[in-house]
Amino acid sequence: MRSKIKKARPPKSEFQDAILLNNQTYIDYLERLKKIALSLFEWQNLPDTMNARYIELCLYYKGQCAFLYDNDYGFINTQACDSGYINIYGLPTLINCYSFSYNTMRDTYVPNSEENAEKDKECILVLNNYQRVPTGCTLELFAYRLAELQRCFDTNVNAQRTPILIRTDQKQAFTLKKMYEEYDGNTPVIFADKNLITDDSLKAIKTDAPLIIRELNDAKREIWNEALSFLGVSNLSEKRERLISSEADSNNELVNLNLQSYLVPRQQACKEFNDKFGLTGTDKEISVRVRSDLYNIVKQFDSI
Repeated sequence: MRSKIKKARPPKSEFQDAILLNNQTYIDYLERLKKIALSLFEWQNLPDTMNARYIELCLYYKGQCAFLYDNDYGFINTQACDSGYINIYGLPTLINCYSFSYNTMRDTYVPNSEENAEKDKECILVLNNYQRVPTGCTLELFAYRLAELQRCFDTNVNAQRTPILIRTDQKQAFTLKKMYEEYDGNTPVIFADKNLITDDSLKAIKTDAPLIIRELNDAKREIWNEALSFLGVSNLSEKRERLISSEADSNNELVNLNLQSYLVPRQQACKEFNDKFGLTGTDKEISVRVRSDLYNIVKQFDSI
């Protein structure tokens, strides 16, 4: 006798829609923050064989990358993975430089060292920050918090559309659902069976959901501004006249220190690259700076 296997019921479509919207909201906020993070710095005078976009992507996702010279490609930038021993400063002595269809092992460049001085034997280790921590990890947390607040916002707004609960039995639930579909569709007249819908069988309960969208917006703005401060972007949302001088100066100092934590290691990599390959003081010297139109980039994506 064959045993009957009960098939699991698929989840309700409303639940699936909510999960999908949760994920879409999270991805949306993460992409907004990512666009700002990837646009912070402007690499100048890079060789044509190097790619500024790929540099920032590697630093965003991996926390480090490599500059090197390849006999076939010329100057290139790749992803970087630690190998070899750790030196006295906590940095790897050997780097696995890899990318799509490319892989090579290089010694880490040490300034003022005569060892392995050939340009195709060493690479420059570029750090996202002194901790070699990717930017993306923290921005994912910020995006999660922003998405949670936004979905609370959406739920609170929807609660204003349904300020009451209907108490009934299972037999009448389907009938009531059909009736309220007509109600939601602005049907001018709704008919009901007097034998099914009675005063005793139908009770309405007020949910009294409070409207707290202002509080949620304030909380969301605080998280958004904290994310911008983490990236080193000025974000004072309050009017200047409401802030005392010390508060404004303190915020500016914090923002600047966060920005410098990303800029200084990049500038150090440029210096090492120029020194290593004899470009210092020439018209081929590379550099990096904060993008001059950063304010406009932030305003474009700051739409919460």
